[in-house]
Amino acid sequence: MNQEIGHGIHNDRLLRKKEAAAMLACSLRHVDRLVNAGQLTRVKILGAIRFRYSQVQILMNGGQS
Repeated sequence: MNQEIGHGIHNDRLLRKKEAAAMLACSLRHVDRLVNAGQLTRVKILGAIRFRYSQVQILMNGGQS
């Protein structure tokens, strides 16, 4: 087992776009704008687009981790 995964560093919940938008209280289109601006990274898994919970939390905190 990878040591980093075992300690939860990369063990991050993935969100659908709709879930990310709900957490950020914004539209689905605004999530796309955040991606295009480089403020949010898409994770592609078997053709599905997801967003890291930790990144959404950082945006919720005004960009501070």
